[in-house]
Amino acid sequence: MTPGQLVRATMIHLQGTTYAVRDLNEARRWYQEWLQRSPAVEGASEVRFEVGAGWLVLVEDRAGKALSGCSARWQVEDVEGTWERLLELGAEAVEKPCMGEDGVWGALVCDPFGNRLELVEGMGVPGPVRIAAAGESTRAIEVERIISAPRTRVWQAWTHQDELGSWFGRDAYVELRVGGPFEIYMLAEPSGFRGSEGCRVLSYLEERMLSFSWNAPPDHPTRLWQTRVVVELSDIDSVQSVSRLRLTHTGWPSLDGDEAQKAAASGEPDAAEWDATFAYFQRAWPKVMTALERHLGGSAGHS
Repeated sequence: MTPGQLVRATMIHLQGTTYAVRDLNEARRWYQEWLQRSPAVEGASEVRFEVGAGWLVLVEDRAGKALSGCSARWQVEDVEGTWERLLELGAEAVEKPCMGEDGVWGALVCDPFGNRLELVEGMGVPGPVRIAAAGESTRAIEVERIISAPRTRVWQAWTHQDELGSWFGRDAYVELRVGGPFEIYMLAEPSGFRGSEGCRVLSYLEERMLSFSWNAPPDHPTRLWQTRVVVELSDIDSVQSVSRLRLTHTGWPSLDGDEAQKAAASGEPDAAEWDATFAYFQRAWPKVMTALERHLGGSAGHS
């Protein structure tokens, strides 16, 4: 393999996935050598690599009962070069590089720990769903509350990792920077199935606006296709410390006619599955806002 091939093979994008491994240290070394970068986060039972706009999460599972055999799609610029490099490192060949009927080059390998890496070239992985010009729906979920707390205090509740995890789930992993993680863990499940793993901060204005990507619960077929949430804060009465909080959940795809047929052909969620996720969050977001009100000590009203 030439140096040029090696450079191209390291230009990798991943939406975000979790691989279970029996030996976390060995898996960390293997992926560090392939990705040519150090882990962004290292813990006793979990290691995270930042890959493109997503995360690769390695979770130790010595008993082999969690997520062993997980499969994820990796977008690369050179499928053949990446495939050869992975085989050199000890991966097992499953499907050799070839061009599919859709003109997309692909290949499939297994890492030494039993997890599948689906390599694709010239095709994006699932990410934030369509922008409006490409078929995004105009529908949105909107929830507004008037909260008896100063805007600074409400902002802190949404952006401080420890506090956010205390009222909106069991725990959280948040970094307030564009592209930073915005992960809230609601369930006591294996990593990757606990909550909003793989979600990111999209933009923010200090104490005024926060937007982040969002995903559905693990049991929804729409789980891998992210939507967007915008939280806006403003003062109602700065003397009495009353704030207005408006939450808007948008980014829902429009799946009518041709778009629905394309989604069905590609294996993406259909219109009924998206409708079910939309209905789920119509019920869930008011409950989240009520939890925030209780956490902050009360409310002055809502709409």
